[in-house]
Amino acid sequence: MTKEQYQKITDRTRTLLHGRVWLLQVPTVLCAGIYGFLFLLQFSKGTFPLRYCLFPLTCFVLVSLLRTLINRTRPYDFFHLPPVGSYLPGKGKSMPSRHAASATAIALAVLSVVPNPAFRIFCILLCLLICSLRVFSGFHYPSDVIAGMLLSAGIFLLFMIR
Repeated sequence: MTKEQYQKITDRTRTLLHGRVWLLQVPTVLCAGIYGFLFLLQFSKGTFPLRYCLFPLTCFVLVSLLRTLINRTRPYDFFHLPPVGSYLPGKGKSMPSRHAASATAIALAVLSVVPNPAFRIFCILLCLLICSLRVFSGFHYPSDVIAGMLLSAGIFLLFMIR
């Protein structure tokens, strides 16, 4: 991604939001809420295997550790242009995207226990929206998001192998 591409993407996102940057948080909150609700519902029935609880947590912890080790500069710091929304300059830790990893982990966990095709599609689309917004808002490079998604998918496969 070049500085011009970054600026074009973030300017377009700002224009679409018309100052309502809080809208960027809605998909993430919705995703976490869905997982929490599903967890409580399944847990109360005694039908939520422990691995579906440990899988997203494991993804979160591993991604957090990797981010610290890699410590990639975020695009807004690299290009010296603000992202869409509030941010901490010099934060670093862009690779892999924790939002993308968590959204993917939650979507995969939901897909594993919910048979409803419409709800499955909704969760997949929500995950893709969250991942896209991380790039369009200027907080991550596309490679950060892809790495987060692939890492979650790989951990998911390890958790689901019996």
